[in-house]
Order: sequence, then C-alpha cells, then structure tokens
Amino acid sequence: MASLEEGGTQVVITPTDFLPGHEARGVRRRLGGGAGGAGAPAGGSTAAGEAREDDAGGSGSSGGGPSGGKTAARQRRLAVLSRCRRGLDVAATAVFLLQPCLELLLPRGAGGGAGALASLAALLTGPLAKATAVLGVLLLARRILTFRRWRDEHAQVPRFIVCFAAMVSELAVENCAVWLVSAWDQHKYDNVPGLQDNVAIAVHVLSSRSRLLAVLAGWRWANILHFLGGLLALAFSVLWDQVPYSGFGIMSRVVLTVACSRVLRMACFMCTVLPNPRPGCYRRRFPPVPAGLWDTVKLGYTTIRGFGGCNDLIFSGHGAFWVLAPLAFRTYYPGRRTSTAVMWLALAHACVKDVVDEQHYSVDMFLAVVVTWAVWDWLAWVYPAEESVLPRRPPGSPPDALNPGVVGLILGCLAIAGVIVIGGKA
Repeated sequence: MASLEEGGTQVVITPTDFLPGHEARGVRRRLGGGAGGAGAPAGGSTAAGEAREDDAGGSGSSGGGPSGGKTAARQRRLAVLSRCRRGLDVAATAVFLLQPCLELLLPRGAGGGAGALASLAALLTGPLAKATAVLGVLLLARRILTFRRWRDEHAQVPRFIVCFAAMVSELAVENCAVWLVSAWDQHKYDNVPGLQDNVAIAVHVLSSRSRLLAVLAGWRWANILHFLGGLLALAFSVLWDQVPYSGFGIMSRVVLTVACSRVLRMACFMCTVLPNPRPGCYRRRFPPVPAGLWDTVKLGYTTIRGFGGCNDLIFSGHGAFWVLAPLAFRTYYPGRRTSTAVMWLALAHACVKDVVDEQHYSVDMFLAVVVTWAVWDWLAWVYPAEESVLPRRPPGSPPDALNPGVVGLILGCLAIAGVIVIGGKA
C-alpha cells in the first residue's frame, strides 16, 4: 500500500488499483476530510467506501459525478435492453399493420378479375380473423395458468386496483360532464359555424394537389382498438418474459395517466364552450334538456358517451388515450423498436384524420398529446422504469402459485374496458 499527496489531500493506493478495470471504478480512497470525517481511522474510511461501492451494485459510477451518473444510467439501460425480447416487437407491429396491409393488398368489393382477391380478403378479415382471435385467447389462458412469476405480479395488484378505481370514477363523472356541457350550451340549437382550422385547410390544399396525400387523408388506419391492443400486448407480454417488468405495474401508470389527464380535459371543456366543427350536432344527437337540475344530471348517466358530446371538447379524449401506447412502449420496452415507430406514425395519422373528419380541431389533438405526455412523466413515481426492473429468477426455482382472485381481476378489468370502448362506441 502506498500513499501520496493530491491537492492537499492524502490518497491511499491499494494493490487492487493496479487490477484491470479498477481505474474506471475509482477504487482509491481519500482520507482526511472525506465522508468518514476528519477523526475517522483509515481502515474505517476504506471499509465505508467499499460498502458504498457494493451498494451501488458495481454500476460504474465514480462517486456520483456527472460522468459516473451517465455511465451508471447507460449500464442500467443496457441491462434492460438485454432482457427485452423481439417477440413483443413483432406482435405489436402486427396489431397495427395487419389490417391495413390486408385492406391495401386485398381490397373488398373488387369486381371482374379481382373476384378471387375479394373472396380471399373476406376470408382473411372474416372467419380466419375470428379463428385467430379465439386461438390467441386460448394461448393467453394457457400461459396465465402456467406462468411462473406470479409473485411479482401479486405485489403490484393493490396499486393497480387503486389506480383502476380512480380511472373508472373519473370516467363516470366525465360521462355526465360531456352531456352537461352540451345541454347548457346557450347556442346548442343555432347553426354556429366551426372555428377556422389551419391544419385542416393545409391538408385539403395539399390533398387537392397530390393523389397520394388525398388517399392518406381519407384512409382510416388505426382506431382505439389498435392502441388498446398495443397496450394489452405490452402488459401481457410479461407472461412470455418479453420485458423485465410487471404487467400490473405498467398498467397502473397507464390507467392513472388516463384518470389525471382526463381530469384536466374535463376542466378545460367545462370552463369554455367551443362550437362543434359540425354545426347542428345537438339537434341530431341529443334530446331536449329536462326542466329540473336533478333530471338533467340523471340523463347524463343513461348512455355511455364514448364518442363525445356536441361541443368541441378540448382536448381530444381519443388522442389522450392513443398516445399512451407509444409512451408505454418507449418507457418499458426501450430501444429502436419497429413497433414504437409504427405507433407514433399511426398516432400522427389518426390525429390528422380526426381533424379532416371534423371530429376535433387540430389544437385538440396537439394538446392531447402534449398534456398526456406531461402527465405520463409526472406520474413516473407510480411505477418508475429504472427502479422497477424485476430481478432474474435463479434457474430451477419453483413456480409461484396462481391466485384465482387475480385471474378474476384480469377478466373483470377486460370486461369493463370492453364496455367502455365497444359499448360507448369509442
């Protein structure tokens, strides 16, 4: 062991400093004025430094400096990347690309010489698609029964239940608010013209000059079922060990983001009543307003209003949900993934399509993405990606027991989601 003076501070060099790789780890211990205190013995200071280094898990940090922190973050990211598998990327990409590819390659209603293609398209999008869905459900059920890592999922169940209950409660209140803001609109029976939307104008001008842009602007690529399917693919991918996280943990952050972002949305559209892009909506879709306040409020709960009301509900509820799929993949399935890129493209196209179809103004779609993204980042503490990586199980470890209540919870949540999305015609 040797010592030398460095900047007025005594530095002790141990034999391990000369081993390969130790120069990057900062094995040298500073004595006198260090963390151990001026009166601490040399041996105690060295032991404390070694303990701190062991606690860091060999992350490569050299004492908390900027370069050491970046190195540790990079190593953590590489560790997560090494445990993410390609199967999820293929499955999620297929969710978004299978149907549009079939529609482009095998158009329905083709006549003449394309009759065989039309028949094949009807088979692929009809009976064969249903058979594939049934097979997928059976494979999912089998995997649930044979999953070995249920203890990690059970630990996240209480958190998920709280977050899911918050989302359902918010959606119930918002469902009534969508009706009330339309019913209390003083100009609901007037043909109030919509606001000028420069994005819609630009799309129409460009579409008139380009056949390709006209086709893209009129083509419906992805809807809420695609983005919901992407989120479910990510959550259930833990059953195949595609990501080193808990499915319940991931969905806890997803559903709480839905709840919090839509609270902000409800506050926005209840504060200021904006005209619908399609004049005369109220007369077509809603009944006369009852005379009493209580009767008016009760009417707000007679229908699931998944497709909105008859005012511009700034910001878009659909856009706020769509953006969750690429955000969740970006956070819990890192790397250069084809599926994540496809989701961002599908999101951009869906937002422009809603503007062209006069479902929302472009500001609604823009704010939906920005606000929801901000809420997603604010709620990182719900299930932080860096701190929630699950440890590897030792080879040969016994499987965890399955709790039937957890299976019932999964089925119940899927049923509620189906009612909201399909029953509400969202």
